[in-house]
Amino acid sequence: MMMLAILSTLIGGVLFIIMLIKQYRERWQMVSYLFFILGILALSPVNNIRKPIIVPPSQIVYRFDENRYILLTGYRCEGQAYFIDDKEQVYYLLAAHSWDLYTEPYRHPAKNYLSIPLSDVSAIYTSIDGGRSFRSIHLGVGHYLGNHDSPQYDVVNDQAFILGKDGQLYASEAPFGTKGWSMLSKKDQLEQKAILGRSQIIPESIPPIPSDYTGWDKMRCDYNAKGTKLPDNHTVLEVYQHLLGTAK
Repeated sequence: MMMLAILSTLIGGVLFIIMLIKQYRERWQMVSYLFFILGILALSPVNNIRKPIIVPPSQIVYRFDENRYILLTGYRCEGQAYFIDDKEQVYYLLAAHSWDLYTEPYRHPAKNYLSIPLSDVSAIYTSIDGGRSFRSIHLGVGHYLGNHDSPQYDVVNDQAFILGKDGQLYASEAPFGTKGWSMLSKKDQLEQKAILGRSQIIPESIPPIPSDYTGWDKMRCDYNAKGTKLPDNHTVLEVYQHLLGTAK
């Protein structure tokens, strides 16, 4: 079809010039000119001018259960993060950009209470209404857990528990939000007898995970996930070229 388009262009152009010089009827001049224009359009590279629209990949990086999950949109496992509950129609933007995964063991059977850490546990997004709203809490003053410093993060009985590799156990308040904005430390409780006036007792170990828990035990992500090319609405010229088989 490419050769046919080239021949149509050449023949149409030559005929148009001949008929114009010899002053053939205007009708035949228009026919030859039409052949020439159609050939030019068939060979036009205009469809290469537009760049394809590619959107970043979106992938579920953690499932609490069959209805609730964290959705990450971005390249190389970093980008926008959403908490989504399909059953309750809850969609909450956790981070507009630069959110990356917490890579240590993480189990979350709790329902209405949600505790979602940043990768270095510098902040913990916490909700008590099933993800309709969140606020950020932190470890206590003087405490820090960097990447790979937490062998276990479990959210059980509407309470978050973090076990550090040094054996330090942290727990969120129960009920949440009654006293302060930081996690409670077992070490501080033993040393101070009370923490900032809070008398809550932190257990010796993390409570067991319910046997019917169906969520994931770790966040996961495909680092090499590719973007998606959106379907293109072709122009009339592109449709014409595709029909002729001359589109590039």
